[in-house]
Amino acid sequence: MPRHIVTPPEAGAGQYPDLVKVLAKELKADGGAAQPLILEQYVRATKSRNVTVIWDKWRAVPADVRGDVILTAYEQGEGAEYADTVLGADGYTPAEALALGLLPYLVTPARTKPEQNLTEANRKALALEAKRTVLGPKAKELRYARMEDADAAYRRLVDAVPNTAWAVHHRPDLPDE
Repeated sequence: MPRHIVTPPEAGAGQYPDLVKVLAKELKADGGAAQPLILEQYVRATKSRNVTVIWDKWRAVPADVRGDVILTAYEQGEGAEYADTVLGADGYTPAEALALGLLPYLVTPARTKPEQNLTEANRKALALEAKRTVLGPKAKELRYARMEDADAAYRRLVDAVPNTAWAVHHRPDLPDE
């Protein structure tokens, strides 16, 4: 079988200094914003990590450069030693993340009948919660990368509309169309 070594273009992250700066700053932020969503998977055995960044701003960045932008941001934001622990760095737009099954947790109103209509209070609560998701205010569904985030959304919805039942589903097989 032939061997192919793929490398990003020479300019890489250098073409996107503003994105690098914003992402480096976000690494230190308190996590209040919905985007970028930065997921680090720590691998204890190798003391390394894989990083996934879900962000609308990736639309303007070629896929083969996104990892370089992420690594450069880690160098600037966390230091070279920390950045050296990042073995994999992937950047996806929210739509790409959804299509890839990276947002497998779904929160929905638990309706007893499919034809049961949502109340105005339910619609308002769903719209408010959508603003907190990586998919944003125009999201058709409340999707999350982590169960913890879906559970937090569930609790906020229960508090917002007390007489409504809500459900959390793990549905990686059904991305939003």
